[in-house]
Amino acid sequence: MAPKAHRPRSPLFFFSIIFFFGLTFFIARPREHQAPQRASTETVKSSHNQELEKFNLSGYDEKGKKAWNLEGDTAQIDIGDMVFLEDNVTLRLKNDTLIKTDQVQWSQDSGTLRTNAPVFVTHQATKVKGIGAIGKLNENFIQLNRDIEMVINPTARLTCQGPMKIFYNQNKMTFFRRVRVQDDKGTLTANRMDVVFDPEDKKIKEIIAVGRVTIQRGADTTRSERAIYNVTTGSVRLEGSPEIVLHKQSTELFDAASTNQSAKENL
Repeated sequence: MAPKAHRPRSPLFFFSIIFFFGLTFFIARPREHQAPQRASTETVKSSHNQELEKFNLSGYDEKGKKAWNLEGDTAQIDIGDMVFLEDNVTLRLKNDTLIKTDQVQWSQDSGTLRTNAPVFVTHQATKVKGIGAIGKLNENFIQLNRDIEMVINPTARLTCQGPMKIFYNQNKMTFFRRVRVQDDKGTLTANRMDVVFDPEDKKIKEIIAVGRVTIQRGADTTRSERAIYNVTTGSVRLEGSPEIVLHKQSTELFDAASTNQSAKENL
């Protein structure tokens, strides 16, 4: 018996076989995970450390106005949310306060900056320096940590162990621990001093000393719980039962209405 003749397969048959196996492979193959695209506001975050030049970041208040600007010549971005700024790190506040240092650690999530380096603050003609700082810019809080010195005018200096806090929305700086104002006339010391700035010309208006206030001029000593030092006139008004001790040879004159009112003297 003659064998049956082999019928050639049509091209459509082979196409069906290829399509079937291709479809099976596509279904059985696990889908690769695709990471979502990052928003443009997250470009400073990275899964790998990277270094940037001229880092610049700004914050805005509730009215949409720029409240601060932080910049540095170089920035190292960590795996997490930390940014390490170096070289000419500058923080500008909306009240014309300029803060400079060499190193800053910036947390993007908490909006907190920290440094252990020397810090220099310029507010109009007033200059302050200290060691180390911490700031929560979105909460209008900045603090210099220790060894604080402020130039009040060419003849007067304010020093303290620290910290010193800057309340730039209140036009005020507060100094803590062994605070001392000294010039060529005498020394004023207290536990704390608030340096108040005029909101218009940004110059120092007055210094309010609180807690164990002592004024020393030569052998003469004055003590009180509170005193207000007028930077313009150089006079001190004592409050809170002032105690005045004069040396026999003293030529100082005090204007005291009563022991419960105020006494004045020039530093």
